Amino acid sequence: MFTDSEATPARVEMLVELVRKMSGRKLDIATIRQLLQPEGLPGLTAKSDQARSVVAAAKELNLVEDVDGMVRANDALSTGTARSALIVAIDENVLGDAKIEPWFALFYAFVLGRNESAAAGPDAGKMWEARFEREIFGGVTQNNRFNDTKYRGLRRWFRYSGLGWHDGDDRFHPNPYERVSRQLPNIFKSDIELSIDLFMDRLSERCPELDGGHLFLTANPGWTKSQRSITLGLSHALIDLHLDKRLVLHCPLDSDGWSIAAASPPRDGSRLKSDLVTSVRIVNDREVGNG
Repeated sequence: MFTDSEATPARVEMLVELVRKMSGRKLDIATIRQLLQPEGLPGLTAKSDQARSVVAAAKELNLVEDVDGMVRANDALSTGTARSALIVAIDENVLGDAKIEPWFALFYAFVLGRNESAAAGPDAGKMWEARFEREIFGGVTQNNRFNDTKYRGLRRWFRYSGLGWHDGDDRFHPNPYERVSRQLPNIFKSDIELSIDLFMDRLSERCPELDGGHLFLTANPGWTKSQRSITLGLSHALIDLHLDKRLVLHCPLDSDGWSIAAASPPRDGSRLKSDLVTSVRIVNDREVGNG
């Protein structure tokens, strides 16, 4: 698990860039430590091991590997930016699977499903720690249990992964705008418009931590599809994608669609006539360019 270590998103990005630039040259752990954790760096202590933590995180994310004692980039780093490579790795290895980081997607789904936000500070961390263990595991202590340290790390990684935002009080608000946006091509495939039922089915397959996905259902066992109600965070994301002309939400007056009422959608007299979505259309780049 890397989210409760010294491996911040910025440090992993830095390692990715370093590995790229040092391709074909000697780059072992000792060299990485000299470059990323030089003596005299403010805040260093005898226990500091940022370099090793960052390398371990990059390995878990399948971004780098050991080759004869050297740290080398995997194929994922051949193109694109360091950020894009890290985001793809998170989508594929963390949000899509709980093996590497068992609490990352599950805790996000837990907060999302309760339509709540996650405040900063040790009191908030301890509160969520207790609730998570009690409501998901019936109070049974887990191996490498979710705790305040992991809570603080996850809030940082959630924002980086496009799962929400922090307000002026450093409170995290779930809003998976970027996460959904990245998956739109996989959700729509060759289709242009989907019924809301099919859209939600495909969304839950591609993003198992969101409404209806298997990780979401683990975190929210009381949620039922028949209620046809979208969480506050996902409702905000869909409305924002509509307002940014990435999607078109069709919400007629006479509708039995899925509710986005939690986010109080604006009325535009054209598509957003109610708070019940019956279908969703993807907007192509040409349409966006034409305003």
